[in-house]
Amino acid sequence: MSRGVVTEHLIGLIAKQVDDNGLVVWYDPDAAYSEVVRALELPDTTVLRYEGSFIRLRWEIDQRRLMDGEEPPRLVIYVPMAQEETHHALIELEAAGVVMQPGQQPPSRNTRLAVVARNALKGILGIEAVSQVEKQTEAGKLTLADLDALANKGGEISKGVIALIFGTGNPREIALYFLDSDRFDESIIEKGARSELVEILRRDFGFDALSDMELADLRQRFARYALMTDLISGFGGAVPSKLSSVQVASTPATIDACKALAKAWRLRRDTRESYVAAAQQVEQEFGLATLEFDLKAIEKLESFQSIEKALLRHAEGRLLEEADGEILTLAESRKAGFWCDVKPWLQARWALVASAAEVLLEADRVEHALKKTPDSFTEMIKEYAEGTEPWCLLDTRHRHMESRWYNYEACGEDHDNIEKLVIKARQRYAKVGSEMARRFLAQLQKSAPDKGVLRQREVFEKHVKSSLGHEKIAYVWVDALRFEMGRELARLLKEDLDVNLYVALAAVPTVTEIGMAALLPNAHDAAKVVPIGSGKLALEIGGTVVKDRKDRVEFLKKYAGANVFDTKLDSLLPKPPKKVREEIASAQLILVTSQEIDELCEQDNIAQARRQMDGVLNDLRRGIRVLLDLGIQRIVLAADHGHLFGEELSEDMKIDAPGGETVFLHRRVWMGSGGKADDACLRLPLSALDVQGEFDLATPWTFACFKCKGGARAYFHGGLSPQELLIPVMILTPLAKPLEGLSTAIAWRLEPGSQKLSTRFFSVQITGENTGLFDIITPKVRVELRAKGQVISRAVSASYGFEEATGDVILKNDEANKRKIVPNTVTLMIIEEPDQKSVSLYLLDAATGFELSRLDKIEVAIAM
Repeated sequence: MSRGVVTEHLIGLIAKQVDDNGLVVWYDPDAAYSEVVRALELPDTTVLRYEGSFIRLRWEIDQRRLMDGEEPPRLVIYVPMAQEETHHALIELEAAGVVMQPGQQPPSRNTRLAVVARNALKGILGIEAVSQVEKQTEAGKLTLADLDALANKGGEISKGVIALIFGTGNPREIALYFLDSDRFDESIIEKGARSELVEILRRDFGFDALSDMELADLRQRFARYALMTDLISGFGGAVPSKLSSVQVASTPATIDACKALAKAWRLRRDTRESYVAAAQQVEQEFGLATLEFDLKAIEKLESFQSIEKALLRHAEGRLLEEADGEILTLAESRKAGFWCDVKPWLQARWALVASAAEVLLEADRVEHALKKTPDSFTEMIKEYAEGTEPWCLLDTRHRHMESRWYNYEACGEDHDNIEKLVIKARQRYAKVGSEMARRFLAQLQKSAPDKGVLRQREVFEKHVKSSLGHEKIAYVWVDALRFEMGRELARLLKEDLDVNLYVALAAVPTVTEIGMAALLPNAHDAAKVVPIGSGKLALEIGGTVVKDRKDRVEFLKKYAGANVFDTKLDSLLPKPPKKVREEIASAQLILVTSQEIDELCEQDNIAQARRQMDGVLNDLRRGIRVLLDLGIQRIVLAADHGHLFGEELSEDMKIDAPGGETVFLHRRVWMGSGGKADDACLRLPLSALDVQGEFDLATPWTFACFKCKGGARAYFHGGLSPQELLIPVMILTPLAKPLEGLSTAIAWRLEPGSQKLSTRFFSVQITGENTGLFDIITPKVRVELRAKGQVISRAVSASYGFEEATGDVILKNDEANKRKIVPNTVTLMIIEEPDQKSVSLYLLDAATGFELSRLDKIEVAIAM
């Protein structure tokens, strides 16, 4: 076991006296060296210790015949008491050798601890530091073990007792530990180190305080000083007048020290609770929430929650004035900030602000582009669906914003501004979307699309039939999957699949009975829209009237030219039963149908539909993965029609239908003959819309709707807007991918924002480090709270990499250290009330569902 610098010096003194004089009687009145003696070993030397009896000590010397020679033996006798208290019991031994004790002369025999420490350290430290340590030792503040511990800290020994108490001589660490809690207060008082602490705060941070100030008061005042320095120094020259006289650091060095201290206090997960408490107290003391700030000056500050709220108010107010790309940049940057980690609802709010900004900016872009309308209907389709910035992005941005809005809860905070902002974004979407629809229909009225544009009725012939007999094919029919949703799904699938996405023209009217049947064999040859009574329609293909799912499945099995098995998406998730797996194995063509979007939205529960719609994309992705795992070699995915899902229908958005002989009437489409002409709607014969039929079709030019009984309030289809008429067709085949590093080679760390689930929002910081030998690709992850195995949360935002469609999070490697993952704070919203005392947090691989890490026993303290 290694010995400290001071202990080594002491032993050297003893050894020197033994070498020079042989016998040493060592008196230690304070027993300061008792532990040293227990382990003391000197060459060819006997060490004896007084154990309460001088008679026994002398008997042991006699038994060992140590005093029989003519020369004094190499003998150390340690007596942990004062010499005068022995009543000369060892006088003959003293006469035969030398005495060592505190104050003994010459100095080489003086064992006073303060003197030993001074002599041991004078070659290491400067005179001032040695003098300080000597005084502290003389005052009884430092033991031999303390001195050794201090000496082992090298340069930190100059901090004396404080370095010993806090385990460090680093001023910032000392200040941080002191601010964090009172756990060191007792030691500071016991060792009389208060003045030392005050001196460090003065010298390194510029904070002046009385050396006899109560520690609790000192902590509070220093916290105020450090936090206000951090805030005010960030203002530059724009300090509010009410804060101009606040005591803060005044030199560049002390200002930087306070800023670094405040930042460390915030960012360390083990100290941030105390930071939040201190910040809230200081914030109240100065009434920061009531002050006006220079917004540019505080964009980079994180000192107080009131700063975060002020920036939010600014961002929302600015966007209410006009779309501003800088505000979007601000919102994205603030999502990764400290207060969004501490208060998850703030991250959700910034994410909502960012979504609204995206809608407004996209609306401006599309509106500007519409001023130069393409010359043909085919070119309109390309502008809407193709390229890196197609017009359909406006629909995607709007859908994301609505999902965030309906998943957002204000947690008691004022949300008038954010509500106004969402309303404004909705209005801009409706206005620009309506104008887009009007111009789209105007081009449709002028000219039919080129033959090169894929028709829905051609999908089976072109993309399914040609591969039958060569590959096992899954034919996936998705009800109401409009093009922009298909585009987003394609982007999600590109990581694992070769994806070819086409835009196709749906058969009209854009309702399920027509669109689904148009995906059948032979629909490309002869398809006719026919009324079947009771205000319903069907598609007649080659003389066969196809009315419903049962008819469609029978028709497919009869004319596909292959062994067909039909199932529903629900039957594949989370794992298909044995019977389904066996049927898929034996079939050549597997039909999978999904009606989740239509069923969800047509229930007219707008909030529920908004919250869950994006979940359908995730279910489709999962279902596709299941099909691939079951040996499917080619997947053809298509929709029956798109949809509009905007604001709740108001009276001024309702128009009269043409009337006359009406065979079919929905909110967005009228079919019949006769009636009156109306400038509010486009009317064309079915034959002009690439489908056979004996009637005319009418649809509103904009997002307006016909007056009719029943129907949903915000979700519609049947018309000819690009959102309804243009559908996605995807051809999916597996990619031959190289083997990637496993996410199991990552040591994951999950740090919850709080130890209890106390509100509807809960955050967790994800970090990780590669523990393997080879580079790995960081996985896309999913975070869930579970109670009794059931998921009770939904991810609503993250510091970065959040997938709006699925709630998954794309992590990334740290540029400075590729083996580490950049920390990412994910906010979850509770969607079901847990009925147990604790819940578990799961980190999953988003692609496979494999459990990467887990936190159990998170206490539930929430009142729903």
